[in-house]
Formats: sequence, structure tokens, C-alpha cells
Amino acid sequence: MKIQLTALTSILALSTAFSPSGPIRPSPMTTPRTSLPQPTELSPLFAAAASSSDSDLVPPLRRHPPRNIALLIEPTPFTHVSGYANRFNEMLRYLSKAGDHVDILTVDSKTPKEELPTEAFGYEIQHTQGFVFPLYNHISLTVDLPEMKGAKMMEKRRPDLIHVTSPGFMLFAGLFYARVMRIPLLLSYH
Repeated sequence: MKIQLTALTSILALSTAFSPSGPIRPSPMTTPRTSLPQPTELSPLFAAAASSSDSDLVPPLRRHPPRNIALLIEPTPFTHVSGYANRFNEMLRYLSKAGDHVDILTVDSKTPKEELPTEAFGYEIQHTQGFVFPLYNHISLTVDLPEMKGAKMMEKRRPDLIHVTSPGFMLFAGLFYARVMRIPLLLSYH
């Protein structure tokens, strides 16, 4: 009982401290909240997007020199249709338009080797060994062992950035490669 009272008191103190309108006090009359002030001027990029009806409007993609990116994806988005696959196809399409070079490493233990895709948007796709996850047998996962294709791929063309996307174990290989090779790392959950 004492622990519950302490926890309740702590929660109330924190909610009071972080409340935008000050301490929370029960009152029969409630004051209407005002909306946040709106910006008076939009940035040029957002102004163009707001005034344009073109749904393919994209920011200038050649603003920076092309980058070398190592993309480690687990499970593969290239052999099935899903929102996950659409996300990567769109990302690769824009990276291609920007002139960036992407080395892709993924895993798919369920698709026969001859049916695995070898390229997407002009980028080569490499496949590493993996295993079917026993609790969800629709996906393949990997730690990029024993082949270490990720390390070989990065030694061949040192990337400016390693992007690992995973709900699984490939992130450990990505963390290791980034740490040992001293390359910036971006982790995302699909």
C-alpha cells in the first residue's frame, strides 16, 4: 500500500511538473485550451509542397555529393509484397535518383537460391546465410556468420554510412562492423 501511494504521488508530481498549463487542479469550470501558434511563413520547400497538387514533388536530391551506403536489411523485402517492401522500394528509388551508391545485404532462407533477386533499382543485392525464426516461420534472420558478407562488402567499398534495419539479429553484425570500421551507423526498425 505504501509503495502504491508513493508511486501515485510521484506520478502526480511528474505530471504537474511537465503539464503545459501548470499544476493540475480539479475544477468544475474548465478553460478551453488554445491551439499552438501557427508559423507565419512556411519554408520554401513546404510552401511549394502546400501550393502544388503534384504528388511526386520531392526535394532536390542532388544537393550533396553522392554517398556510399551499406544497407543491411533483415528480413528481406525483395521477395514479397508488403508495406515493408514498399518502404524499401521507395527509399531505393529516391537514393537512385540522388545518385547515391548502395550495397545491399539481406537474408532469405525460404526462397530457392535461383529465385532470389540479384538487383533492385540498379543496386546489387547480396544474400547471406540465415535461419527461419522458429516463433514466426515467415521470416529469415541472420547474424551474417560464417560468411561475413557484410564485412567483405564494406572492405570492397568503404561506405559513408551503415544503415541496418531489422527486428532481428543482423543489427549485432551492423553494430560490430560500424564499431570496428569506425563508420557512422543508422539503425531503424522496419
